[in-house]
Amino acid sequence: MTARTGAGAPDVRHDPPRDGGFTMIEMLVAMTLFAALGTVLIGFAMGSSRVADDVRESGNVVGEARLAVERMSREFRQASELSGAQVADGKVVSLTVGVDFDGDGSVEDDPADPERLTYTWKSSTRELTLSGGGSTVQVLAGGVVAADIRLRSSAWIQDLDGDGTTTWQELDQSSIGNKNGAPDAAELPLIDLVSVELLVRDGDTERRFTVQADMRNRGVTA
Repeated sequence: MTARTGAGAPDVRHDPPRDGGFTMIEMLVAMTLFAALGTVLIGFAMGSSRVADDVRESGNVVGEARLAVERMSREFRQASELSGAQVADGKVVSLTVGVDFDGDGSVEDDPADPERLTYTWKSSTRELTLSGGGSTVQVLAGGVVAADIRLRSSAWIQDLDGDGTTTWQELDQSSIGNKNGAPDAAELPLIDLVSVELLVRDGDTERRFTVQADMRNRGVTA
């Protein structure tokens, strides 16, 4: 385009407007900013996902442990039979009880519906298992740090140390026990109180769950 300002005036040319695009430096700066922002967002998303997974896992561990102690408490309270116990290093690690679930007056070993149950703590593998009817399953999928099974009796007359609690060890050492360091035929008929304490790891936290059961279907008079 040519414009004249007067006779003999030189032509004045107007260049077309410059394209308003990004320069290479501007593009590089923008890409760097987007990359940094993307890294922050991805890190935040991954952190949130890990927190959600931890909370979900924690809920599973706690819920599973609560169900386990509720089941043990119910079975011990209903048990009419205490037929076996095993000891390792002075502690009870296995306990067998009989529960008349169907109410027919007897404890049966039907594989489809076993009424004789054995709880066993394996310290080497940190597993608490339940056996019955020829099969064995883990009570808790994992996370068990320790299990403490204690057997006591309401036969207070055998409380040798006078602390108000009659343990299986006191029964074993009393005049009615066989002094062999294990709860067996001489002592088991007098056991009617069972407690189980589970120490369960929940992430970085350890939680204790306790079962206190009065085996009310077993009468102890000695």
